[in-house]
Amino acid sequence: MALALMVLATITPAASSASFAAVPTVFTVYMSPSGADTNDGLSAASAVHTLTRVHQVLVAERPAVDVEVRISQGTYVAPQTTWSFYVPGRFVSFMPIDYEIGESRDGIAGLPVLRSNGTAGWWMAARLPSGHPGGDTNLRFYYLQVEGYSTGGLYINGGTQTNAQGITVPSTAGANHNTLYGMVFQNLGSTHNASGFGYGAVDLVNSSDNFIRNNHFRYNENTGPNAGLIHGIYLAHWSKRNIIASNRFSFISGGPMRTRNDSNGNDIYTNTFERAGGAAYSEWFCDAACVAANPGHGRECASHGNVFHENAVVSSYSGGAPNTWTLAPPGIDLTGGAGCDNEAQKRLRTYGNT
Repeated sequence: MALALMVLATITPAASSASFAAVPTVFTVYMSPSGADTNDGLSAASAVHTLTRVHQVLVAERPAVDVEVRISQGTYVAPQTTWSFYVPGRFVSFMPIDYEIGESRDGIAGLPVLRSNGTAGWWMAARLPSGHPGGDTNLRFYYLQVEGYSTGGLYINGGTQTNAQGITVPSTAGANHNTLYGMVFQNLGSTHNASGFGYGAVDLVNSSDNFIRNNHFRYNENTGPNAGLIHGIYLAHWSKRNIIASNRFSFISGGPMRTRNDSNGNDIYTNTFERAGGAAYSEWFCDAACVAANPGHGRECASHGNVFHENAVVSSYSGGAPNTWTLAPPGIDLTGGAGCDNEAQKRLRTYGNT
């Protein structure tokens, strides 16, 4: 599906006494636990049941205004939703039916629950349509509870490729400017769904300038040798300038806050880390030694310019004393070799953490 939408010219009669209805500024699709995917979702009385059906409706209707997906309280059991619908210059927002943007949790009856049906996958895997150049996707998520998915919660992928030097780099301008606020991501990973192991509650690939605030990440856990692979928030492959603030991470078996491969300039502050990983913040990337041990893997660069400050680092996943941060491979000034540039910045700056 092409992301760009065709805008039709409007012709106004020179003179007419007829009155015209105002052009809507928001296109709304409704979901309900009692809804049916044979419905069109265009009213609360004709609500649909799944996000997959919401996507079908939007692709068919092609609205050129802001979109709101209004979700009634209750539990929705479904496999992974694959998302590729965006409106250039507009928002696509997912929220409880009674939520008004800007109000607190007290303003709604409860969080709708989006639960896995037990199969492998993410809750939502958002990608750009084939051939799209990338840019601002403007997805917004408010006060929803996502649980039970094996691979993780929200996956936003702006696309990557390997350059002439064998380094993994962006293939588009990214899938950028998305918002997560008041969300709950819980019981993710193979500990809670044996159909596969998890990577992250929120996993961003080539996705920058996002706002992730006031969310809860809890019980994101893998079993056995994959325990360290799941993260609370995973910023990978050129995910830059993201704001990660005032979130709570608890019972995360891997690093709760992870960066990778030139994910630079991220600001991470006033979060709480309890029973989470071995270090609250961790960075890892695949250098030349990693590539030699994993043939076919693209080489990566160190991230730089990230700031981790004024966070509460309470305890590690095992309950012991935590580390505030760790870098692998080690070296605060490491770039990653030829073709990598840290722009004269340290990989990480920290202050005010307790």
